[in-house]
Amino acid sequence: MSSTSESTLGTPNKATGAPIDIGFISEGKAAAIDNTDEIKAAKAAAAYANDYLGGLGGRPIKIKVCETLAQPATAKDCANQMVAANVAAVFEGVSGEVDQTIEVLAPAKIPIIMHTASTQAALATPGVFMMFNGLSYFGAPAAAAKTDGATKTAMVVIGVPAAEGPARQIGALLYGNAGVALNVVAVPPGTADPTPQITAADAAGRYHVLGNDTFCTSALKAIKTIDPNAKITIIDRCISPGTGKAIPGGYKGLSVVATTDLATDTADGKLFAAVLDKYGDGAKFGATAAFGYAPMLGAINALNTAKPAELTPAAIQTALQSAAPTQYPLSGGIMFQCNGKQIGLSPNICSADGIMATAATDGALTDYRRIPADANLYSMPGR
Repeated sequence: MSSTSESTLGTPNKATGAPIDIGFISEGKAAAIDNTDEIKAAKAAAAYANDYLGGLGGRPIKIKVCETLAQPATAKDCANQMVAANVAAVFEGVSGEVDQTIEVLAPAKIPIIMHTASTQAALATPGVFMMFNGLSYFGAPAAAAKTDGATKTAMVVIGVPAAEGPARQIGALLYGNAGVALNVVAVPPGTADPTPQITAADAAGRYHVLGNDTFCTSALKAIKTIDPNAKITIIDRCISPGTGKAIPGGYKGLSVVATTDLATDTADGKLFAAVLDKYGDGAKFGATAAFGYAPMLGAINALNTAKPAELTPAAIQTALQSAAPTQYPLSGGIMFQCNGKQIGLSPNICSADGIMATAATDGALTDYRRIPADANLYSMPGR
């Protein structure tokens, strides 16, 4: 590790005493997805905290990992393993199986801290904390459509419950609040060519694509073939190294709704790179790693500021709810506070603003910009 990276980490402050057991549930590596870097980066954030931040409340953090393999039944089993291990809290990055983990962990009164989610269970269940406003996946492009004067658009979404459900419920609500009619086009995962579904969409030349990199590659190929001049926004999970080569024109010029700011020249970006360099076990600097790192480090910072008297699940939940506003890692300065007052649609979302960036041909993102939340956008109609 370079001396520059070492100095970026700060002054050592090693945790001591009995370890505190914390869970981390991730989809991990499955047939159609590889979120291994999410796990590595979450563990790296904890290791950094143990060496430089005094751990959690002065005690070293011990991470228990379980991979859901993108299977609902396995996700429930992972949650049961966490209950059996008496962990003080469970962290998740971005997962399609959050409802299954919530179903087990919430009754056990174990707080669930995640980067983003937008299912009804995640939005409404007490004891769930979403550090970043995942609804901005819908709200940011809805606001952009309104600004452009659009009257209708299509959202092409991977047809799994954790994505399609929020698209039809939350997405339709937010676009409706923006005065834009939304046509949700759900395409089953594994569909090789979604051209027929997208051709039938009433999109008026405007599309928002939401899914993983494999799904988005197929969707973008179809959209660019059908309508080469379409206005397209995508989410950050659409992009992975190398996939742009399969898309006409690559990702060039696409507006990307992000939940992390991965600019490398900021203090945040430099710290992220240094932590991965020292503790990341080969994890790549990118969105997947950030989804594990940001909620882990953000919550540790907030909890250490709140100084809970003990580190039981109940005490951690209370401390997180009472903690002062804290800057969320890799967000471009967005503050989070889990006091239930950030977004009118859900008390579980701890921050309000969004992030957008512009993609290069190969998917590299630049021009990260913070999108201030519009309270009217994130509200029930008539409020």
